[in-house]
Amino acid sequence: MNPRVEYLLKAVVLAASGLMFYAKISDGTLAFYINQRFAWLSLVAVLIYMALAMTMAYKAGQHRRFDRPLGKLAEFEVIPLQARHPRRPNAHRASWLALGLLALPALLGFFTPARPLGASAIQSRGIGLTAPDRAGSVTQAQRVATGPKNILDWLREFSRAADLSAFEGKEADVIGFVYKDARARQDEFWVSRFAVSCCVADATALGLLVRTKDAETLEIDSWVRVVGKFAMGEFAGERIPVIVAERVEPTQQPAQPYLYP
Repeated sequence: MNPRVEYLLKAVVLAASGLMFYAKISDGTLAFYINQRFAWLSLVAVLIYMALAMTMAYKAGQHRRFDRPLGKLAEFEVIPLQARHPRRPNAHRASWLALGLLALPALLGFFTPARPLGASAIQSRGIGLTAPDRAGSVTQAQRVATGPKNILDWLREFSRAADLSAFEGKEADVIGFVYKDARARQDEFWVSRFAVSCCVADATALGLLVRTKDAETLEIDSWVRVVGKFAMGEFAGERIPVIVAERVEPTQQPAQPYLYP
């Protein structure tokens, strides 16, 4: 492979990777992959990719200048190291492998539909029934002005409680997607969300068990708002608070589908 062509291909792949990151930032789907507090790092990645792409394009231009026919002033030109010491036949094979590995994330990013983790991911990861507080997490006192507790807030409350029966009769108003477990009753489903600390690789599925006569009619992965009151129930031999739903309403997927500890 001609060195100039190699540099041009590298420039194209690097620029495509930068544009892929920029597209995810622009359309808001970056939040499907990483915690929103790290979004600025993706912007830095865009700048780095584009800078590297321009560097490769510049090197390609340099090879074009050195590869022109010898002329009257050729004796004053510096011959590139590659021209004096041609690369071995196998030298470019690693470059093809590197180009392929670098191009793969960009191709997947452009051509694979962006969607957050859902019910299928819970089947392989399991669902969490508790969510202990973490250092630096948002406390309930800080959340009072922002509205009702979400699924993560309730599970933290359960983890702190000495007696879960204290939650009986408390009102719940949560949003999540529908997940159905074969171990649950026919009139029950999980209203679920994923908690993401860094990226989807460390995502943890969380959920609250909901009891409603309409459970069988709800589609898996559909987003719903559940309003009701807690009562003590049982799941897989463990006593847990269950939301006895007063109403289950279809709702749009939130712009930020994940919860952040």
